[in-house]
Amino acid sequence: MTASWLGPVKQISYTTDNVDQLAEFWEKQVGIGPWNIFRGLTLTMEYEGQPIALPVNVALTVHGGVLFELMQPLGDGPSPFHDGLGRPIIGLQRLASTSDHIEADIKSALDRGMEQFARGKDATGQRYAYFRSPAAPGVILELLENIPSFGTFVDGLEARVRAFQKAAAPAAPIAAATNVAPGTMKAAEIHAFGGPEEFRIDTVPEPVPGPCEIRVRVAGAGVNPVDVKARRGYLNEWMPMTFPARLGGDVAGIVDAVGPGVTGFAVGDRVMGMVNPMANGAYAEKLAFYASSFAKVPEGMDLVDAAALPTGVLTGLQLIEKAVVPRAGQKGLVTGAGGSTGRAAVLAALEVGAIVYAGVRGSNRDAVADLPVAGVIDLADEAALKAAGPFDFIADTIGPEAGKLFAHVVPYGTVATIAVPGPTPPADSTQRFSSLIVIFDRERLERFARDQVAGRHRMPVAHRLPLSKVTVAHGLMEQGGVGGKIVLIP
Repeated sequence: MTASWLGPVKQISYTTDNVDQLAEFWEKQVGIGPWNIFRGLTLTMEYEGQPIALPVNVALTVHGGVLFELMQPLGDGPSPFHDGLGRPIIGLQRLASTSDHIEADIKSALDRGMEQFARGKDATGQRYAYFRSPAAPGVILELLENIPSFGTFVDGLEARVRAFQKAAAPAAPIAAATNVAPGTMKAAEIHAFGGPEEFRIDTVPEPVPGPCEIRVRVAGAGVNPVDVKARRGYLNEWMPMTFPARLGGDVAGIVDAVGPGVTGFAVGDRVMGMVNPMANGAYAEKLAFYASSFAKVPEGMDLVDAAALPTGVLTGLQLIEKAVVPRAGQKGLVTGAGGSTGRAAVLAALEVGAIVYAGVRGSNRDAVADLPVAGVIDLADEAALKAAGPFDFIADTIGPEAGKLFAHVVPYGTVATIAVPGPTPPADSTQRFSSLIVIFDRERLERFARDQVAGRHRMPVAHRLPLSKVTVAHGLMEQGGVGGKIVLIP
């Protein structure tokens, strides 16, 4: 038998939904690091015969002469990093070797019956190819072209690893915080999918912060549309829940305990954060979550107002700043501008000098009355859309019904969405289409909060309700047209 087309394994790649959390795991609990993290890259390749451009975060380090790669896909599939239902794959994804003669090795792989299903070239000019076979389901092998700059990059990583290992203190077992007295607390939980009436106020054990976690005494928990979808069971196929389930992804409060390994936060700090909205979420008197998902609340900002910011603000900002990237003078439409995400998107587009129209439902005009936009358009009014357009871009927050709006975007313009499911581009459309999944950005959230304290903008809170009124809060959210955020106060 001839020699293998696959040389020694030089890279092991994992896919993840949180590159920071996984890098922290390898550093803290395994001792592999440090990591170089590259955020907001766009991976361009040919996948299943079609060109794709996928936004990703990538982290790299070296261990035992092998390059470790963590890949966090930020956009939607299809891609090698999504399953057949469009969900990001989590876990070990592929093994790679380097090749000095990549075209010859690709031919050898094909001659052996391998299927090449993806190939591309990165910004340095390094070519790569992915292979699979029906004989080995789940196995993905990769060839990486061995170019000089790649070797130089790996050498630099290895130098950092040597410094990391030399500086590392002997590892002590990572345990939960020991200075936290056990107790109980109140939490709003659901025990089955259904309407708002499924909520119950339960007495549950207080959480104890684990490694790299902080515990927060909750001052306010924001209510988001994803909470309603989760309660209804609409997201269970993608993000299964275990009952009883505690919802709530936006929180602000006071740090009252810290776990081992936490730096940058101390007991007494005022914080706001974006946590997992379907696993021991913010609808409670206290919560514990990774410190990396929190930012500090500036002096002068009310904590309830801070709880209204994280998810909606970051989603709207990233929709403009990472997915649309408009230029000064371009004309754009933000759909769902009356919501917190849409409002943040409008503010971000105005900040770069774009000409912005606020797209709303007819009953929600008052929610955008204070925004300095070029116009307010009822999204059901085709005549008004035609008169204001065509637009250079659309920043969408409403979902499938936005598909009809492609007709109001200039050829080769941009349509970007944060909705799940999002709009389907028409078959004859030429616009660039992208889908964005929000990631936590401490610096950007803190800057937005400081600007709000300075009076440069506002994120209105329409309802401040006690936690015991969680059913009322969800009822209001389902009715729509709230005109601002809903915040639950324990």
